[in-house]
Amino acid sequence: MAVPTRFDYTVKIILLGDPSVGKSSLLNSLAQQQESKECRCVDYRPNGHVELAMARGGKRILAKIVDTGGQERFRSITASFYRGALGCFLMFDAEKVDTFRHVQNWHNDLDMYTCKQPMSIFLLGINTQSTKRQVTPEQAERLASQLEVQFHEVTLARRSNAVEVVFSLLDKIIIHASRLPSVTVDILPYQVQQHLAEKAALASDDSRKKFHCAC
Repeated sequence: MAVPTRFDYTVKIILLGDPSVGKSSLLNSLAQQQESKECRCVDYRPNGHVELAMARGGKRILAKIVDTGGQERFRSITASFYRGALGCFLMFDAEKVDTFRHVQNWHNDLDMYTCKQPMSIFLLGINTQSTKRQVTPEQAERLASQLEVQFHEVTLARRSNAVEVVFSLLDKIIIHASRLPSVTVDILPYQVQQHLAEKAALASDDSRKKFHCAC
């Protein structure tokens, strides 16, 4: 897939969870996904973000999946990390029950920082398919129901599995955007948003001129 120079939508998705739940591994898995007509990695910064050029429903989407970069170790994640995000993976490691217990805390932080912006959220369990599993899918489904989010599980050894869950979240974000015009503007590329803002400013200026006309 040739990298498009223009996109219909740009979407920021953030990763939240305890240290060592697999956020960096998820980024790495997405970055190493085999190129296809539907997905191609266009930028990857370990412990930072991965940008994927994706095709979905006839639309060209630039999905930017952003990691905390280790800030969660010091509880020092700033408001700028959340700003502009329209999707979130709340992550836990199925082998580490404490990471599952702390999901509620991360959800509280997410709610506090994004209370004024629409947000599509998935509870995402990282499953290594080992015998050390401590969190069952049934437990995760119950928590997802309490938080009113969807639960998905990813086995990072299957890279296609990671891309599929990103597609699922993008579908949810786009459906949300189709119902709320304000969200539709939020996921348009920055240049398009800027163009619309300039058009609105010109229209407002023309309106003021007509109002003050002395004819």
